[in-house]
Amino acid sequence: MVHDRCVTNDATWLLRLETHGDGPRLAVKDCIDVAGTPTTVACPAVMEHAQLAAADAPVVQTAREQGARIVGKTNLVELCRHIDGINPWTGTPVNPIDPGRLPGGSSSGSAVAVARGEADVAYGTDTGGSVRVPAACCGIAGLKTTAGRIPTHGVFEFSRTLDTVGPLARDVSGLALGMRMMEPGFEVSEIDAAPLTAARLRPPDVEPAIDEAVDSALTAAGVKVVDVTVPEWEEWIAAANDIMGAEGYWAHRHLLDHPDRLEGRDVESIRSEAEISPARVVECRRIGLAARAVLGALLEEHAFLALPTLRIIPPRLGEVKPGLTYLTVPLNLAGLPVAALPIPRADGVFPASLQLVGGWYAEEKLLAAASRVEAAIRW
Repeated sequence: MVHDRCVTNDATWLLRLETHGDGPRLAVKDCIDVAGTPTTVACPAVMEHAQLAAADAPVVQTAREQGARIVGKTNLVELCRHIDGINPWTGTPVNPIDPGRLPGGSSSGSAVAVARGEADVAYGTDTGGSVRVPAACCGIAGLKTTAGRIPTHGVFEFSRTLDTVGPLARDVSGLALGMRMMEPGFEVSEIDAAPLTAARLRPPDVEPAIDEAVDSALTAAGVKVVDVTVPEWEEWIAAANDIMGAEGYWAHRHLLDHPDRLEGRDVESIRSEAEISPARVVECRRIGLAARAVLGALLEEHAFLALPTLRIIPPRLGEVKPGLTYLTVPLNLAGLPVAALPIPRADGVFPASLQLVGGWYAEEKLLAAASRVEAAIRW
């Protein structure tokens, strides 16, 4: 195996690996250890002292054991902390659908590598939407796994209780392949021929064409929909963000010793996170339990929950980026698995993205339902 630092203008990759064999090509986000390479998290404060990883993270080791070829380590947002995909140090991966728009993050390079056909599967991490948002921005599929199902050993920590590892791929079959790489023996369930039901979450301020695309995809798949509103949604967002911040402070506070080697926005956020009190964290945990109860009750009645991944099409570079995790982060608070699928819009503009939410540790059933919806969509 030969590896070289990427010296081209392609910001998708931080490290390209040349491997031989016939196995599926796997790209790995550079917050996950790959033996013999540094894990830099695309951050100079980490990069300058990064040692070569002595061993693969478990998710990489299991992939190798099944014949996967590790083709490279992908770029990301510094420290996995932002959702826009922008990195002033290592460059911003180019959105393959519209180069003028954000690629989404923090797993930006992983999404772009898959969308450009340079990897069959890519690993990303999702703490508040960092697999699903770049999947939506780049027109591919992504899977946020159940919190705790996939080991996060050997993964750079942001939020210990919210961090998850998940695959990105062009379609649902690729997500299933990614799950098998992480969890040998994983198989998608056989789905009952009976009509599926979904609790259709209807959060506010979704672009009408996106809502229409979601409804059309569900209708095409023969899914019976029951509209649901969740008044606590914004409370859940605040709770998830504060847990993420409190845990992120303890994970990253040592990097404040080198503020000149961090983005200004990260210096500011890490410092501000020190103000989140233990009492607030306990309150957020209780809110998380309440969120699990509400969503769990819906999942007892329906095969899955359905909602868009983004309320708008990806913003243009330089535009204000309002609430790109508005529809994703509450699902991290609840720890549920979520598949994000690209779906067509009737107006032919930038594709929309549909989130399907399954029960805890039920990725097998979730991907079966996602496969049915995917098969019904006409592009």
